[in-house]
Amino acid sequence: MLRLALKLVLAGAALAAIWAFVPFGGRTLSDRWASAGGPEEFLERTWAEMRGAPRPHGGKPQARSGQAAPARGGERPTEGHTDADRRALDRVLTQHLGEAR
Repeated sequence: MLRLALKLVLAGAALAAIWAFVPFGGRTLSDRWASAGGPEEFLERTWAEMRGAPRPHGGKPQARSGQAAPARGGERPTEGHTDADRRALDRVLTQHLGEAR
């Protein structure tokens, strides 16, 4: 009986972790639940988003932390600093690092 209880607790913990931390279609299930008005709306909107239907305009946009905007035209982003920019940065860094000592 104890083994069954431990298995149920483990399964519940796994489901809670999925609910809180695993994004489905860009949003976690807990985020979807918080933005829904009730269980029916939660199920309808979640199912629609999982099938690929666009989100209604009433939802708040989600920020993507740590991801850069995609490059335009399929080009890779490049660094656009000049030698003068690099010299100025070196000058500022050596000045501030010299003051810290």
